[in-house]
Amino acid sequence: MASKSTSIPSHDHRKTLHHYWNSATFRLTLNYGLLTILTTLILLLFIYIQVVDALRSQLANQITHAQQRLAAMLDAGDMPAVINAIELAIADELDGGDDLYLLTDRDGFQLAGNIDALQSYSGFGGLFEMNVLLGERQIRGHFKRQILPDGHTLLIGHEVGKTDRVTSMILRAIGLTVVLACILVVMGACIFHREFERRINPLRAITRQIGAGKLSLRMPHTQGANEFSRLTHEINAMLDRIEQLMKGVRHVSDTIAHDLRTPLMRMQGRLRSVQHTSASKEELTDAVEHAIEEISRLNTLLGKLLQISELEAGVSRKTFVTCRLDLIVADIIDLYSALAEEKGLNLTFHKSQPTSVHGAPELLANACANLVDNAIKHAGNCVDISLGPTPEGVLLSIRDDGPGLPEASLERLGERFYRPNPGEEGLGLGLASVKAMVSLHGGTLYFSNRADGSSGLEARVSLPSPPPRVS
Repeated sequence: MASKSTSIPSHDHRKTLHHYWNSATFRLTLNYGLLTILTTLILLLFIYIQVVDALRSQLANQITHAQQRLAAMLDAGDMPAVINAIELAIADELDGGDDLYLLTDRDGFQLAGNIDALQSYSGFGGLFEMNVLLGERQIRGHFKRQILPDGHTLLIGHEVGKTDRVTSMILRAIGLTVVLACILVVMGACIFHREFERRINPLRAITRQIGAGKLSLRMPHTQGANEFSRLTHEINAMLDRIEQLMKGVRHVSDTIAHDLRTPLMRMQGRLRSVQHTSASKEELTDAVEHAIEEISRLNTLLGKLLQISELEAGVSRKTFVTCRLDLIVADIIDLYSALAEEKGLNLTFHKSQPTSVHGAPELLANACANLVDNAIKHAGNCVDISLGPTPEGVLLSIRDDGPGLPEASLERLGERFYRPNPGEEGLGLGLASVKAMVSLHGGTLYFSNRADGSSGLEARVSLPSPPPRVS
């Protein structure tokens, strides 16, 4: 029972470690923390080397200074003063406790100092490091050796024990700092991972519900202007757009099903009525003509839908060129001038200067023709068309003096199959195709009642300026 109970926590422990290790936030935080530790360690080692060099330089300067002072006394022939100075330096435990001295005559006998004179200290020049006997204890020190002209030998040094203790203390401090930093980095990575999961888990839970079909759900708003609040805002905006598109797709599907079912049922009824052999030739001809008419209407409907889908997919963007929009609009006005004259309308065009855009001329002409045709249908006496530059690009405005539309209908203009007056002829796809064409060119399409106080509808098409030419 005991082994079984201890295996469960071990399994949970491994599972927790696996969970943390597979977390991108944990590993990213850990990697950046370790990189920071490595950078700090390099800096600490550089400081350590500089400190060791400074200690050794200070030690060498002390030895050199003492050597020069004693050598000057020997050159003056004041041997008793030299011996006395060495004994005083050795006896001073406060400042000279780590000093090492040895003065021998030409035969190698010790005259003063605290180092055993029986060892051989020859063969060294400059500052060197070696082991010496201090009483019965062997120690290591830094030394300088000088042989005087009269044969006396002066050996001055300093025990390296204090320097080694300082450097060892620095190394231990660096090691403990690195170990403590590694522990703090791992703890920080765990805390950051838990905080990130605490913030992201509600988003994941709502995302799963939205994926299951609950498109009306939205991410909870968070306070502040941090990354999570901006991400929440953008996700909610995306969900609003997805819900709107899904409703549009559902509406389009329902409308297509209705528009397809009605003519198909009419064709089916007429064809069944002439299915029996007693039907006359006139009845057969009439049924075939009606079937052809319904099929043509369905073909037009499907063609319009296919065109809108291609426009939204951006297929026609490959044919874009820089073209004169003012010339395109002028051609459309010439095309519709006869129709406007027939209806007794005054069709006017106001342009300020030549205007160029980047796009497909045939699509721009199609969009302009749809808007002009729509304005002529609803106008009372006149249709005013204006074109001019704006700070963002180009603005095309088409205004009529018809009855206008309610605000609720204005918001839905451009939806597929939407017709403000269901009794009018048409498929409800004309303005939807215009909206798709304008969006393909990076522009926007607005509908509003005329702002000058008179009745009528105004359609405004805003298009961006063409990109600069690369020479």
